[in-house]
Amino acid sequence: MTAAVGHPGLTAGIDRRWVLPPSDTAAQQCHASSVLSVGGRLLCAWFAGTAEGTPDNRIWLSATDHTGRWQEPRPVAGEGTEAHWNPVLAAGPDGSVWLFYKRGAAISAWQTWVRVSRDAGRTWSGPRELVPGDRGGRGPVKNPPVLPPGGGWLAPGSEERWLPGGAVWDCFADRSDDGGATWVKTAIPVDRSRLSGAGVIQPSLWTKGNTIGALMRSSEGFAYAAESTDGGRTFFPAQPTNLPNNNSGLTVAAIGEDLLACVHNPVAESWGPRCPLAVSFSTDGTRWGPPALVLEDGRTPLEGIFPAAAGSRTEAGTQAPGFEPRDTGVVTDGRGEYSYPSAAIHGDQLVVTYTWQRRGIVSAALPLAALRLAAARAAAQSAS
Repeated sequence: MTAAVGHPGLTAGIDRRWVLPPSDTAAQQCHASSVLSVGGRLLCAWFAGTAEGTPDNRIWLSATDHTGRWQEPRPVAGEGTEAHWNPVLAAGPDGSVWLFYKRGAAISAWQTWVRVSRDAGRTWSGPRELVPGDRGGRGPVKNPPVLPPGGGWLAPGSEERWLPGGAVWDCFADRSDDGGATWVKTAIPVDRSRLSGAGVIQPSLWTKGNTIGALMRSSEGFAYAAESTDGGRTFFPAQPTNLPNNNSGLTVAAIGEDLLACVHNPVAESWGPRCPLAVSFSTDGTRWGPPALVLEDGRTPLEGIFPAAAGSRTEAGTQAPGFEPRDTGVVTDGRGEYSYPSAAIHGDQLVVTYTWQRRGIVSAALPLAALRLAAARAAAQSAS
């Protein structure tokens, strides 16, 4: 088993809270949270059910109150009898809140549905299909859309084909110039002759000047990056970066115009351990420094950070036996897994939410000043 790449110990001083505390039963899993700052509070959505891909999976939502505490979650999408997957919360171009999510029995044929809130997530419209007739998932697949320079709305998407000879994965960007009513899809190309595995999925987008950057999960042990200089209408071919990636979801947040923070599992092995969960920094999205902050290290006793988890069935530091990827969802019991981060700037903090052993959802608040200090230290260490 490949070890994490040069990570420091657990970072102190991070405000960690349960969004969804773990239950006493192993019969329910939760995963793939999405966090959004809107109207002075935070929203967080995720899917939960018996296991990933089972028909009882539904989308749940929690919000912070005026004190910053997470409120009791409630189901927000659960139509039909199909599994629900991968919610993505996003602020629309007109200021409304959008909840994108997938529906379907298989990843290769799932569809993207959407609900819209005009009151910062308190009430929601009925569901509608994002792109009628879609099969494979249009719009955002894990991370939220961005507003490109010059207007429009750009969503990071991907599709997964599960074929007899193996899976084939590709990324794309979906652009809307009418506030999300219609979408135009463009590929993020990759040289498949250079790939040893399925490919790239689940981009995270950011803007810097007139450039749009994309960082992608891959089957190659390292994240891939691509750029667009025409508002996301075309992308240059994706290239490997030096950022370790374990074929699990990652997310990128722009800290001002000069710094990018990526929350990821710094493990250079496809389907490798989803621990630790760390933050690395870059100024261009291609060259990344070593992990500078650690949100979860798998070794810290639960009682030391999360008193509510004392006596839970899974001890901290226990590694998962592995992940069995399928078109109907990954099979795992989640032990030792801290994964699928989502991040949002909230005031003077970066708030990250993530999966905790498939049994809970955690939020971690990191002051922006501390992020910049950690980035500077990591850069100095790399230069020495």
